[in-house]
Amino acid sequence: MLRRRERRWDQEQRVSAMFDSPRKLGSKALKALTFAIGMLTLLGLQSLCRADQTTHNTEDEETLAEQVNDPTATLDQFQVKDIYTPAQYGTNAQPNTLQIRPIFSIRGLSFFPLDQIIRPTIKVVTVPDGKGASTTTAYDDMQLFDLFVIPWPSSEETGLRWAIGPYFVLPASTSELTGNGAWQMGPAAGFAYNATSRLKIAGLLQQATSFAYTSSKSKPVTSLTFQPMISYELGRGWYLKSSDATWTFNLRHNTSTTIPISAGLGKVWKFSNDYSLDTAVSGEWMVYRQFADQTEQFTLNFQVTLLLPQLEL
Repeated sequence: MLRRRERRWDQEQRVSAMFDSPRKLGSKALKALTFAIGMLTLLGLQSLCRADQTTHNTEDEETLAEQVNDPTATLDQFQVKDIYTPAQYGTNAQPNTLQIRPIFSIRGLSFFPLDQIIRPTIKVVTVPDGKGASTTTAYDDMQLFDLFVIPWPSSEETGLRWAIGPYFVLPASTSELTGNGAWQMGPAAGFAYNATSRLKIAGLLQQATSFAYTSSKSKPVTSLTFQPMISYELGRGWYLKSSDATWTFNLRHNTSTTIPISAGLGKVWKFSNDYSLDTAVSGEWMVYRQFADQTEQFTLNFQVTLLLPQLEL
């Protein structure tokens, strides 16, 4: 009897094991499948987050690349630019200019709703002493403008933004070979137009007339400068530009007129939401000159600009 009961119990255990094994295997498979799906979902979400972050950074770089070539953009910047001239008309010297240019944007207030753009320009110049190769290094005159961004018409609807304000030239030169030795002032105006989603056409106009002088030898000055700016975004912060050349028209009788053109390549490097870096290099050629015996023939421009989009003044 005992042996029969043991045999029956063994048979029942085998049958139970036959039905329980698939259940256990199915349970393990289900757990493994659930774990695999969870891991894939996690990896997918992580990839999407990285892709979204990369897209966001790329969009920010492209936005900044558009603003660095816009004279009406309310973007705080600190620009250092080296302007090297290996070939110049009328001299064997190779002039050089170190230009420091901070740009401060001031947000509009409730009682004065216009945004302001304040831009001083300080230059340390190396200029030829004569027709030979010798040079003199000194400070040049300081320039300053204060533009007020006009919100009419709406830039979102028309793609056009413009600004206007006063322009000053301060006699800060430390050599007779640099500067004009005159206090000057006049109007300044800038505009920017989004021709397409990637192409921007802009310009900066400045006019100055002397009204006081630092020396009896100083001559009256009336000048008009125009800086055409064309930029095209290539994506990922890269852009092509033609915005370094400044056309100068001295409006008094028998004074010089110079019209150069430029072309270059730039890149915006985004490090964080607080700051980015813009680097650019360009070449500049003189295509027209009148009454300018000693002026640039070919120029190389090297520019580094610290961009501070989150700074608010």
